Amino acid sequence: MSSPSVAIERNGPLVDVVLDRAANGNLIDAGMSEAIIDTVATLDDDVKLVRIRSRGADFCKGRQSPMPPKDAKPSAETLRRVVAAPPLALYDALKAVRVPLISVVRGEALGVGCALAAVCDIALAADDAVFQIPEMERDIPPTLVMSALIGRVPLKTVAHMVLSRARLSAGEALHAGLVSRVVAAADLDAEADALANTLLGCSAVTLRAVKQFLHLAPEMPASGASGFAAHLAATALSARF
Repeated sequence: MSSPSVAIERNGPLVDVVLDRAANGNLIDAGMSEAIIDTVATLDDDVKLVRIRSRGADFCKGRQSPMPPKDAKPSAETLRRVVAAPPLALYDALKAVRVPLISVVRGEALGVGCALAAVCDIALAADDAVFQIPEMERDIPPTLVMSALIGRVPLKTVAHMVLSRARLSAGEALHAGLVSRVVAAADLDAEADALANTLLGCSAVTLRAVKQFLHLAPEMPASGASGFAAHLAATALSARF
């Protein structure tokens, strides 16, 4: 499935998912979510890296509202299906990607945009980037966005962003554990390419082993994590012979 608002660019083992709705602040709509899910769910074995980028001044200013009109009086089940299920499916699909996932963030990353940055394994941010979870300004509990952050961002960071609705600068987001590295805005694309080239210098089996450990080890007891580490290392090394 494709969407005119998402460009999927394949360059050898690198897949770029480019949010291409700049005139609208790259607001995520249902078609964009479906296109992203379809892309990451059908990656072939040659893919080593997926990168989420954007065109325009802002990474993603949130989500195009799917709310039914107020006079529709939708049921809770309708709201769950129409409002809650699509972004949760997107976050789950991104979490399940078998290879490392990088986000490249410039400008505003609000709501869903903040979640997209957080759900990636590495978030590279321009020094002009801004992060915010503003839903409670409209008295909406942002539990969907929170589900993407929990386990990836410190709990106190999530609580502060949600309850205060504070706009975090890139430096503050780095200090809070939301992003991995901050670079000058003019250097963002070059730094993103350099990082991608570093990762692409490794084999697919090594990158997938790292991703598996990052994804599964935090939920394991220490003894289980140690055994899993040994299994993954041995499997990756054995592929060289």
